[in-house]
Amino acid sequence: MVEQILPEELDSNRLQINDIISFLHQNGWQTITHPNPRLIVFQGATDDEGKPIQLVLPSQKTFEDSNRLITKAINLLAAIEEKSPDEIIDLVTQTHAASRKST
Repeated sequence: MVEQILPEELDSNRLQINDIISFLHQNGWQTITHPNPRLIVFQGATDDEGKPIQLVLPSQKTFEDSNRLITKAINLLAAIEEKSPDEIIDLVTQTHAASRKST
């Protein structure tokens, strides 16, 4: 069974939406247009049925469902990468730290 994290377990202070976006772009995910400006939608590799995998993030952390969407995204990335949610969070925050050092 794949390990998952719950929204109430998410350390939202440590994890920023822009960090997740940077991580996704660096790992080949493409932003796709969506009619709802509150959502940022990404498309990645294809699933077992050949359909593109989509991941949805909130455009801001202040929305009521922001933590739920971020948690869902972390769990999806964990399943795809075959890592734990905590490992994904570490990778996302390391990506952010590395990009700050290079600027």
